[in-house]
Amino acid sequence: MHLQQQVPPPFRSSIRVNPRFSFSIVSILAWVAGAWGADTPGMAPTGSGLRMNSHYIAGPTEGQNRPSWLKELRGFRDRARSGLDIHDREDLAWVADTRACGFAFIYDSAVYDRASGEYRLDRFLDEGEREFGGYDIVVLWQAYPRIGIDERNQFDFYRDMPGGLDAVREQVRLAHSRGVKVALAYNPWDTGTRREPLSDEESLADLVATIEADGIFLDTLSGTGGALREAVDRQRPGVALIPEIVPPLAQLGLCSASWAQWFVDPYPPGILLHKWIEPRHPQYQIRRWDESHAAEIESAFFNGSGMMVWENIFGSYNPWRAEDRLLWKNCSEILKRFPEHFRSKEWEPFIPTLQSELHANAWRSANSTLITLLNLGKPLRETPLLELETRPGMAYFDLWNGARIREENSGKRIRLPASIDRLGSFLAVPVEEIDESLLAFVEKRRESPKKVQGPDPRNFSHPVVEPKPAPRSKPAQINSPPPGMVLAPGGSFRMKLHHMRRECGTYPDPGSPKENWKKFLWGSPHDEILERDFGTLEVQSFFIDEAEVSNAEYKRFLDGSGYRPKVETNFLKHWKEGQIPPGEEDFPVVYVDLEDARAYSRWAGKRLPTEIEWQYAAQGTDGREWPWGGEFDPTKCNTTGRPMPVRSLPEGRGPFGCHHLSGNVWEWIESERDDGHTAFAILRGGSYYRAEGSIWYTPGGPLPVNTHAKFLLMAPSLDRCSTVGFRCVAEVGE
Repeated sequence: MHLQQQVPPPFRSSIRVNPRFSFSIVSILAWVAGAWGADTPGMAPTGSGLRMNSHYIAGPTEGQNRPSWLKELRGFRDRARSGLDIHDREDLAWVADTRACGFAFIYDSAVYDRASGEYRLDRFLDEGEREFGGYDIVVLWQAYPRIGIDERNQFDFYRDMPGGLDAVREQVRLAHSRGVKVALAYNPWDTGTRREPLSDEESLADLVATIEADGIFLDTLSGTGGALREAVDRQRPGVALIPEIVPPLAQLGLCSASWAQWFVDPYPPGILLHKWIEPRHPQYQIRRWDESHAAEIESAFFNGSGMMVWENIFGSYNPWRAEDRLLWKNCSEILKRFPEHFRSKEWEPFIPTLQSELHANAWRSANSTLITLLNLGKPLRETPLLELETRPGMAYFDLWNGARIREENSGKRIRLPASIDRLGSFLAVPVEEIDESLLAFVEKRRESPKKVQGPDPRNFSHPVVEPKPAPRSKPAQINSPPPGMVLAPGGSFRMKLHHMRRECGTYPDPGSPKENWKKFLWGSPHDEILERDFGTLEVQSFFIDEAEVSNAEYKRFLDGSGYRPKVETNFLKHWKEGQIPPGEEDFPVVYVDLEDARAYSRWAGKRLPTEIEWQYAAQGTDGREWPWGGEFDPTKCNTTGRPMPVRSLPEGRGPFGCHHLSGNVWEWIESERDDGHTAFAILRGGSYYRAEGSIWYTPGGPLPVNTHAKFLLMAPSLDRCSTVGFRCVAEVGE
């Protein structure tokens, strides 16, 4: 998610800025975050020799006096830091060395296997090592885009993960055993669901302590306040706060890292503004919807910073190309091997090079210097790239290609020849400090592949145009409707669908060519509405329950079949000790997942409706928008904010006599799909519940008959909701 939102009001007052320097810092922040916004590619003059936007500081212009430029650059950093409350905290020192942040989406089969009911985080981390060089930290994302279907809040989603918080903590410990930190996600916009008895700050602190998390990802925020920092420190010191949006410089004392999301890198390439002010502040480059990540990787490596690896984007699969995976793996090896250089304040940007389109940063630590290179020109082969002062007793290594450099000596200066395509790296180190570890690393770099060999078998996605086939039901005679069912006589109707992408996309239209699937599967832009037209469809006659299955009917099924789900967590959660709450016998049964609904339908000799059948029963042949007609009428649907008896409001029935096709509870549809990464089903009808206050919630309440919701499937404990029930259909016999 991405929202240009600043520090939320409850937190803003807690930001600490040294009052003695408030004028200079406010001026800097007003300039950096003001007229030259996050998406402005142009360079903004500051009235000095520096050019910058809110993301990057540009290098010196051609002909500019570089020593003067460098002096001004360092002066700018000193002035900015003097007004910041940045603490040297040992418990947060680990953050400075994180370079690769993975996005672990709990609905991804790479993280949790629905079929076996087992977590797969270990294999997720294995693949991270194999394909990307390993993760230093992963974000364990839980709620969006599912949140809003029912009253569960963002913390409830963690609690309802398979095995509860104890199982989540075990996964965190597993990651720790492999040297990987774990951050949980915080959605500050989640104010319209169930409220916690504690403040968000205290609730987050409790959750972090319980699952032993190492960080909090601040979704849609550019920072936080002292209240959150203090609450977390009381329960678990050393937890990193990581905002999604580029933070104001004043936040560097509170936020240990941040995302570099959709950053604009000027030409010539710039250095990261926040990294320059605080070299221990990693920024994870991320352009989630791009097909190529080469530009992000180049900027991350050149700046000694990091990358966010995110392939399952809330249910939309956008895998990294093999070329990008290999490129980042090569970068990652160098970034992780020399962490002390990349957090050093002895960073000299844009040292002179011998090639006009070659740029270099020098990172000094103790007696050695590491140089990152970015070549924006044509590839260079065994060409002098840098000229340095002669330093007796020094050796020079080409870290990218894995070789010792035979420097060209000309008295007081030496030249370093090497080959480079886009990225490169040199190391200058005293001869007496060369050890077996360094030589082994250089040899490893020599052997590391630099080019992709052969086809890439990894990136795949199964088609989801059609759902899994619906089972057959026991046929019923057309002149003898089963009890409680009505006939939907065969006919033709125009089926249209109204779908908001919500960053998770939808399934492609039936019959659409493969080259057009992406426009349906893609989740961006999140608020775009897809108006879909399936054309005129022919429907065979079928019987459909006139009402949603009630608690009483489901109880008869349990008593008659002995059904018990394999996983009972949240099964019929609203019942008390297996009994229906008094007075709710005729309310729709809820807290049943897709398999629980299918089990009932099989026992009853029926099945769940397909999406076409459901919409035909709700819309009929006249194209109406609501089950009762063309206009919304709050007296004909459930607007009470709680469930109603399944046969109430007869005046709101659909064209064939079905009750509550809009606004009582969502209804399961026989619509399961799985692209090999994320499984989902379709819900229809809306519900009595609507989460208010944010565009990020699943739209709820009574909905038009052409509206559906993509419901990501994870596990019974999460898939059972207080707002989701079902009704059945039966086929008509010959």
